[in-house]
Amino acid sequence: MIKTPSFRVAVGTALMIAGGHSFASGFALLEQSASRLGTAFSGTAAVADDATTLFYNPAGMMRLDRAQMSVVASGIDVSSKFNNQGSLPALGQALGGEGGDAGGLHGIPALYVAVPFNENVAAGFGFNVPFGLTLEYDDDWIGRFQASRSEIQTYNFNPSLAFRLNEHVSLGFGLNYQRMLAELTNQVNYTAVIGSVSPALVPLNAGLQGGLVVRGDDAEWGFNAGVLIEFTPRTRLGLAYRSSINYQLEGTINFSPPTPTDPTGAAIVAGASAPGGPLADSGATVDIELPDIATASFYQAIGERAELMIDVAWTGWSSVQFLDVVRDNGVLLSSTPELWEDTWRYAIGMTWKLNDTWKLRGGVAFDETQVPDATRTARLPDTDRKWVALGAHWVPSVAWLIDFGYAHLFSSDTPINQNDGNTALNGLLLGQQESAVDIVSAQLTYRF
Repeated sequence: MIKTPSFRVAVGTALMIAGGHSFASGFALLEQSASRLGTAFSGTAAVADDATTLFYNPAGMMRLDRAQMSVVASGIDVSSKFNNQGSLPALGQALGGEGGDAGGLHGIPALYVAVPFNENVAAGFGFNVPFGLTLEYDDDWIGRFQASRSEIQTYNFNPSLAFRLNEHVSLGFGLNYQRMLAELTNQVNYTAVIGSVSPALVPLNAGLQGGLVVRGDDAEWGFNAGVLIEFTPRTRLGLAYRSSINYQLEGTINFSPPTPTDPTGAAIVAGASAPGGPLADSGATVDIELPDIATASFYQAIGERAELMIDVAWTGWSSVQFLDVVRDNGVLLSSTPELWEDTWRYAIGMTWKLNDTWKLRGGVAFDETQVPDATRTARLPDTDRKWVALGAHWVPSVAWLIDFGYAHLFSSDTPINQNDGNTALNGLLLGQQESAVDIVSAQLTYRF
């Protein structure tokens, strides 16, 4: 009898979070504004000096004195390399290499339009990418039976309204229509599948491996809300909340089996790949709740030239505890413990006004990871990160604002000790992941 292969854990992971390294706790993306990047995303819910406030706190639209549109382009350059420290090969397979640099350069677009109708009401619309990015290892690497390529894309459409209650307090509310698309690939150890039926056949079928591609998608609704409290024209507090979003990702599981030269091995592979078999193509669904996020931000003008900004943010990643993957015939394919934890982010930044045309920015931040050591995988080798950011603000004319930002993220080497539940099928991935991130962003704002 063919044993149920543990690569099904990877199937579930793909449909849930096929994302790689990203940069605001897990695979959430803060990179929605070049103006905020320059201060390491400090003061995000309180600064409210351009249309990108729609993403961080829609109540901030009440501080805009005219309609404006902001277009943002961010590039995230990820380096993520595995260093082997005693990994073991899967049954009947060569160990393989270390996987090369699984990162790469990724573009993140965003667009915001904010229109104050009068002193008391404003409306806006935003388009952004709040979760995502990719990791892709070499095809012949050590962990190929656990992860080859992992990719997630989300697209968020966010209409918003803001109201001024009085001279000190403004409220904002937005709806979020968010679409998620995920794709995962990895290799499947068919030698071990044959060996689970007859260990004596392993030498005759050594080195047999095939491909697995998993795709899933869904679209759901969420909301965001915020309050902006202006104690004085120079001191304000912003509180913002983005809701969790419950997805039921529907996808497909597709295998590419090899053709063994051994007749008995070929028969076992054919049986496992036949409809209803453990290696058969099928549809699948996964229920997953992406986290809610709460942010408190503080802004203080200091003298005539300086500004101080602080952020404290909480992300509810504990919504991801166990992951159940169900085939389209209702059969439970797998139940995987993720055991993720809630995280905190802390940021502080300052600006310095050189003159009426130029302003300089800087900031530092610390991000916690949601992934415990015990459940960390090569698909999301996440770790705590420290930020250092710089930026500039240029006002070339009354109508145009231009912002630039840069950040470097430092992280410690991350331990990985993972066999996806079965060393014979998947090998043992034992070592450390070394990661570094550079982010650049440019933003063009037109004030009507």
